[in-house]
Amino acid sequence: MDQKKIFYKALLERDSSFEETFIVGVKTTGIFCRLTCSARKPKFENVEFFSSTKEALNKGYRACKICHPMERNGETPEYIHKLLQHLEDNSNIKLKDFDIRNFGIEPIKVRRWFLKNHGITFHMYQRMYRINEAFKKCKEGNNITQIAYDSGFESLSGFNETFKKITGITPRMSKEKQLINLTRLATPLGTMIACASDKGICLLEFSDSKMLERELQLI
Repeated sequence: MDQKKIFYKALLERDSSFEETFIVGVKTTGIFCRLTCSARKPKFENVEFFSSTKEALNKGYRACKICHPMERNGETPEYIHKLLQHLEDNSNIKLKDFDIRNFGIEPIKVRRWFLKNHGITFHMYQRMYRINEAFKKCKEGNNITQIAYDSGFESLSGFNETFKKITGITPRMSKEKQLINLTRLATPLGTMIACASDKGICLLEFSDSKMLERELQLI
């Protein structure tokens, strides 16, 4: 049984022993979840798996509002719960250090927690969260200028720059193009690099292959 089928079986069974191993992205909704999420389970062909929340965010997925995958089970402080809930309720805002202090929270505590648990700062998470929301709207064909201002950006140029930095493409390109997700896989024969789009796997090669660099340029 290949890895995806193993993960999908664990997802269907809500096997909590895999809780720290992967999270699941649902292509049809653009949402990523814990495998123990109580939401209706998607079809096999509509899921992809990530080893971290950062990977899912980079691919353009948004955190599920049912299972809250950005929060760590039994470890998330109440002040993190408060900030994440505030962002879910107000997805177009940008919380600065001053705003965080108004919640009675020290920004450095928030930064350290996000770096430790998700590998990114809270401010980077906010940018990725807003860009992921904007990516979905771009794919739907909405006006890019309006999307920029609705996403809390003060200028179109700032929005375009941040969008390209996070996704690798411009907002206009996102209407036609899809992102390629790259991940490393540990196998008994050695580490492999896998690349996939919404249509399926487009590259699977050992990381020490002499042809890898050329193959990455071609996808």
